Amino acid sequence: MLIILSGCSGAGKSTLIRGLLKKHDNIKFMKTCTTRSRREGESDESYVFVTKDEFDEKLKNGEIFEYEEIHKNFYGTLNSSLEKVIEGKSHYIKDVGVLGVLSLKKALKNKAKIVTIFLTVPKDELIKRLKERHEPDIDLRLSRMEFELSYIKNYDYVINNVNYEKTLAKIEKIIAKE
Repeated sequence: MLIILSGCSGAGKSTLIRGLLKKHDNIKFMKTCTTRSRREGESDESYVFVTKDEFDEKLKNGEIFEYEEIHKNFYGTLNSSLEKVIEGKSHYIKDVGVLGVLSLKKALKNKAKIVTIFLTVPKDELIKRLKERHEPDIDLRLSRMEFELSYIKNYDYVINNVNYEKTLAKIEKIIAKE
């Protein structure tokens, strides 16, 4: 099964994924390939960090299944990661942009179980979180919010993430149910 978390920048996707991975040995993290720079304290466990030229080379070589430009950076799902999901030996969790979800649902249809969860957060809380993580361009991140929210209808579940513990528990219930 592939569990996908999406939501606006600052919605808590990475924090919740880390929490789920700490509590559940049967869930593995599916890395995203990105041209984004590392944030302070971020390791190679979070992403496959590449240059724009390296990303373009992977695209040219057919190594990237789907990708999206978000906040002036590219993010993509590697074909090798999808193969692991289809093998079905483990459950995987991934943070994916709203356009990537559509591609992944189509690609994995009849090949693997996919569960999609969109995280919402009140705008004032989102701004607070972005400031706390010292996000340099909050306006850029907020400008994408309306676009992302327009894709909510494509998700199996929508959770308002205002409380970490409650949201984590809701996600765990969804995973157990699915």
